[in-house]
Amino acid sequence: MTEPHIIDLKPQSGAGIEAFARWPDVVPTIRKTFDRLYAPGAMTPGHGHNFILYSNETKEGGALLIGVLDRQPGGADPEVKAAHIPGGRAITAAHFGDYAKMKSTYDVLHAEVKAKSLRRAPMSLEIYGDWSDDPTKVRTDLYLYLGVAI
Repeated sequence: MTEPHIIDLKPQSGAGIEAFARWPDVVPTIRKTFDRLYAPGAMTPGHGHNFILYSNETKEGGALLIGVLDRQPGGADPEVKAAHIPGGRAITAAHFGDYAKMKSTYDVLHAEVKAKSLRRAPMSLEIYGDWSDDPTKVRTDLYLYLGVAI
């Protein structure tokens, strides 16, 4: 894991599918949705990193925008639409290794939010790096959006 730090995240775009999932159903929802995104004709050809934008997070679940950066809808699946990831102030850290162990990195981010008395917005983002057979090289960048005081 890299040390948590605060950044001004730039907006990004891609192609994605919106879904709602209860927290116990998140992993199967993500897998099914990526299978749809990578089906023939769902997106235009190209390369981009996978992402998941979580919004309207509650204790029960949240809205998910599951997609691929720098890609466009291909037309074969009408639910694959142009996707927008908003920019904003965020606290971030890179997680290395097994996706199932990302909670430990999130715990560090949440502890940093509390220690610095930051206000969290109900939105977070995961951007998945390139796959590697070496689990120590599998990188996922985690972002917790922060509320801005007025």
